[in-house]
Amino acid sequence: MKKVLAMFSTIAVLSACSGEGNSGANLAKEVCDCYQKANGMDAADPNRAKVQADCLASQGVAWNKIKDNQKESDEFNKIIGDCGKELIKKSVQ
Repeated sequence: MKKVLAMFSTIAVLSACSGEGNSGANLAKEVCDCYQKANGMDAADPNRAKVQADCLASQGVAWNKIKDNQKESDEFNKIIGDCGKELIKKSVQ
């Protein structure tokens, strides 16, 4: 669990420091990567729900960064939507 938290903390710090990390597309890709990793965890893993909740929280933080910019929010929503569709496809296979 400590390794997972350390990894997410490192990603958050690096993302905050990079100027490119704040584009709608980049933020959405980071959130999507988080969800893919969380959903890739074993369903019996007791940390999975926590990691998924962390992804949801990071999605909210990311959205708050770009919600006032129509172009960025459109990019963000498209990528998040496509990501969600892909995750659903994987879950029913």
